[in-house]
Amino acid sequence: MKHVLKTCCVFLVLAAMCVSLVGCGRDIDALPTMPPDTNIVPEGNVKFTCSISKLVEEQAADAFIEAFTEKYPDVTVTKDYNPGNIPARIASGEIGDVFHFNETEAYNYAITQKALLPLNQFIDPLDIDTSKVYTGILALGQVEGQLYMVPKDYNHIVMIYNKTALNAANLEAPKDGWTWEEFKDYCTKLTTMDGDVYTQVGGHLNYGWDPVYVSFLEGWGGKWYDTEEKKITLTDELVRKGIEELLSFAATGAIKPEGKGDMSAYTGLQDVNYVFRTMVYPNIVSYGQAYDDLDLDWDLVSFPKLPTHKVGTGASGFGVYKYTKNANAAAALALFFFTTEGQQAYHGTTGGSVPLVQELADAGFWRYEASKGTDADWSEKNFNAFVSFPEADTVGRVNCVMPARVASVITGSWGGMVAEYFNSGDYLNPLTKMQETANQTWDRIINSLS
Repeated sequence: MKHVLKTCCVFLVLAAMCVSLVGCGRDIDALPTMPPDTNIVPEGNVKFTCSISKLVEEQAADAFIEAFTEKYPDVTVTKDYNPGNIPARIASGEIGDVFHFNETEAYNYAITQKALLPLNQFIDPLDIDTSKVYTGILALGQVEGQLYMVPKDYNHIVMIYNKTALNAANLEAPKDGWTWEEFKDYCTKLTTMDGDVYTQVGGHLNYGWDPVYVSFLEGWGGKWYDTEEKKITLTDELVRKGIEELLSFAATGAIKPEGKGDMSAYTGLQDVNYVFRTMVYPNIVSYGQAYDDLDLDWDLVSFPKLPTHKVGTGASGFGVYKYTKNANAAAALALFFFTTEGQQAYHGTTGGSVPLVQELADAGFWRYEASKGTDADWSEKNFNAFVSFPEADTVGRVNCVMPARVASVITGSWGGMVAEYFNSGDYLNPLTKMQETANQTWDRIINSLS
């Protein structure tokens, strides 16, 4: 017979009594676990901490909580929508039982600060079907094999493009699944100049942003980090192949050469003059309206398929505070984001985004039929791009897979490496230095913990 656990599990309470808050410096690694066949009955009160800056965000959170309490009527959720300084509240132990953070903080909160409760043990007892969740977005919340963050939406890179420019060049619109070579061909054909000044550029990849350049680090089969060995391998031959492909094409001028010192040839260009641009779902309203305001046709297409298909993916999410006094209800609330009803509730409002469960991929509620504030019809736009090729998703934020101090070496040095390439043609020396510094930093972290 299954063991019914009340919300304040005795073993969790005892464990919490044996350890201090995050800032107290005691041994806090030991955690109790529960058998997969445990039957959890969530009840009692939990606090839901989430920074809300817009009414639509509040409406989404309210709808989510309402759907949760309908499923779990014995749980009362206290809303904490103006939390202030989240790190300070974590350190003081005043954070909510369930709290929101960006994916870039997942590793930090889970491993460095040891502030999050691993949620794997709650998945089966709460009857959560993770097979419904896109695998890439599920991996985003996992750190060292444990689920610490439950993402709230599905957010991978797509491209928005100036369809009017393609029509003027007598080019057919690309299809989801187009390749890197096809992308380069489009960009080359769509780049025009008037003397030494560009009048139109084929693309703007925004390759200084880690979800984009991580796609290229892995896009030729390279492996640029190892979380088991705690090692960075940016100079791996296949990793370098991706970097070389990206930078050498940028040097042709067919995409915006971010990091180049002299950008005077691009001064007169507006965003819409870059025919293809990377974007994520939260950009759709502002980007789409910019085209509409200029009476330009536009559409969406998937991120170009690299030889090893990789697409940088990200999402903020929710974790459970490690010292919650109501672990069962808190875990149930966080993991409710992995359910169809939770996703429907949260993303069915104006403040929602793309659902992370596959069965809602074709649902109409997250697809804009018209732009906000105009009469433009968006019903024929290719919103399928936002849910295309989820099997190609890769964790796009460097901070998600390694300590923040190591990640900052890479993110902080990437721009300098690119600039050196445009200055001297050399990227390998700064890349090698970046790798060495990152590995030295990781070694120092390991040694400080031993």
